[in-house]
Amino acid sequence: MHTMDEEKTIYSYYRMIPSRKIIYFGRFFHCLRIERITKSYLFSRSWIDSSAKDQPTPDFYNDRFHMMMEFMRIDDCIGKISGKKINNSFAKANIGAKKLLGKNYKKEMSGLLMYLPDTNDSKEFNYYGYINNFERVVLEHSSKVSQYRENHPKCKVTILFVSDESNNYVQVANKDDLCKEDDKNPILNGYKPHFQFNDSRFIEIIKKVQADYVIWFGFAKCVYNNGKKIKYPQVAIYDVNHIKYKGVDYNEELMFKVKNEVY
Repeated sequence: MHTMDEEKTIYSYYRMIPSRKIIYFGRFFHCLRIERITKSYLFSRSWIDSSAKDQPTPDFYNDRFHMMMEFMRIDDCIGKISGKKINNSFAKANIGAKKLLGKNYKKEMSGLLMYLPDTNDSKEFNYYGYINNFERVVLEHSSKVSQYRENHPKCKVTILFVSDESNNYVQVANKDDLCKEDDKNPILNGYKPHFQFNDSRFIEIIKKVQADYVIWFGFAKCVYNNGKKIKYPQVAIYDVNHIKYKGVDYNEELMFKVKNEVY
């Protein structure tokens, strides 16, 4: 059984995303080239998997196209409550799969199968945790870009790949609505859906990155409004030094974590 602990699994899912579900920020043709080279199966053999612990970072490199790519995972876990550590979605997924399939769960099944954990507790998983995790993880990997370049001097283009495994969010009208839940329609009606790729807070973080490009994969994201699924990308590619878009401002205090999501 493959899990999202393995970079190659994340990469396999990304390659399945159709181009119509990918959005670009920055120079169009530069982003298009990044998409084609990283996603197309025509170029898949030119990518070398160096994600093993005994291999030099980053996780993948491509000498043919002079590119390299580092993978990371983020969710919306706040980390701790009153000093007590909270299991993030990655830890919960492994714990749940182990309970379901046994301690050798990774060997029990083959194929791209996934155990999705319950992260509905908005005290443990929320928008504040989402922002903080994104900033901490992305900038931590960004700080290692110079090391990546030393390890692979032929690779002139550095890409940070963010696998986002958080739930959806909406912005509600007022704080009283934060206490409401509608079991019949978990995607709250009449509220402002959170388009994470356009969120100004996240865009400002991405602009600080030392890499050339960021690929942000919303693995479990489905955006709904009034109970209807909205056509919205699953992947965004950012040309870091050429992002002119400022993004949409959301009110942090009114962000509601959508529960019992529908796929």
